[in-house]
Amino acid sequence: MILEILLLFLVAASIFFVAAKTLLKSLVFLSLNTLLLVIILFLLQAPDVAITMAVVGTGATTVLYLSAMKKLGGIH
Repeated sequence: MILEILLLFLVAASIFFVAAKTLLKSLVFLSLNTLLLVIILFLLQAPDVAITMAVVGTGATTVLYLSAMKKLGGIH
């Protein structure tokens, strides 16, 4: 039951990610999408994949995108 609810939230976050008006909102939804995937992977008993995805997907990618947006003027 909880897995199906998380999958619905994952689909909603993906739709909001694509439909976001600003780059910053899109990045927030991308991070939320990755975080939901990490939770789903933990529930499916794949903690090694979940930890790797949490570090790379949620952490490093978000910091990389934020720094690139700041350098290119995407964040005011």
